[in-house]
Amino acid sequence: MTATDTELESRLRPTREELLAEFGGSDFSVQALFGFCFVPTRRLSLLKQLTFEEDWGAGDSVLLNYLALQLRLSIEQDKFAWNDGQLLLTAGNLSTLSGIPIYVGLVRNQTSDENPWALNWVGDRPSCSMPPEAPCLEPGLPIDPAAEIVLGVELSESNRLQRVPMLDGATPAFRTRALVGACHFALHRGLAVPHNYGGVPSYFLPVYLESDSDLGAAPDLVCSVLVQERRLLIRSVLDPEVAYSHARAVVDRCDQLPGWLLESWALTETEGEED
Repeated sequence: MTATDTELESRLRPTREELLAEFGGSDFSVQALFGFCFVPTRRLSLLKQLTFEEDWGAGDSVLLNYLALQLRLSIEQDKFAWNDGQLLLTAGNLSTLSGIPIYVGLVRNQTSDENPWALNWVGDRPSCSMPPEAPCLEPGLPIDPAAEIVLGVELSESNRLQRVPMLDGATPAFRTRALVGACHFALHRGLAVPHNYGGVPSYFLPVYLESDSDLGAAPDLVCSVLVQERRLLIRSVLDPEVAYSHARAVVDRCDQLPGWLLESWALTETEGEED
């Protein structure tokens, strides 16, 4: 094989490390996905037609967030295959109504320099003789209800806690106690839900300050919590609809999510229709 042939082979079938370099850093965001590959709307539509019907959000934001995590993990874990110059991966754990895995195919993007790859195929019957498996999600450390909860985020004036009327004008110390107390409340009722925070297994905890704390009710806010040795670190405070997208990315089906998160998403979509 000549040097030219080797360069061509490397371009057509780059290594895991080369693919990750094209994905960029360790980013699992939708922006990173778009920087890696062009995702045509018609391919997303076909993907939704093949799998179970669910609400993927405005502009398919939830589905894109799911693919951003799952495709990146597939490359990290060497769970991809080649069909000539086409890169073949699973669409996470999405499957058809009959339980057949769904795959996506990517080819070199010949029409734009903005992203090196383009998603050109979606289906359940790849021509590849050895289709890849779906990536594995590392389980997070067990979450201990008795662990100390500490803040890793500044409760500034721009923070989402300002949207809760009962905290309007409250001191930072009071806001901190309210937030930590609400997290303990959720922990002791088993309301934590896993998600992936930049590639690190983490948890969401619903924050009930003014809303009804019934187990299936939508919370006021959600905390992203990282399990550390002997403590739980609050990394961010989010709106519930933002949490839904990230929690959906780590489960096979939306009905595996807890009631409080499904209710939050349903309310968000209803408000969007009214607007």
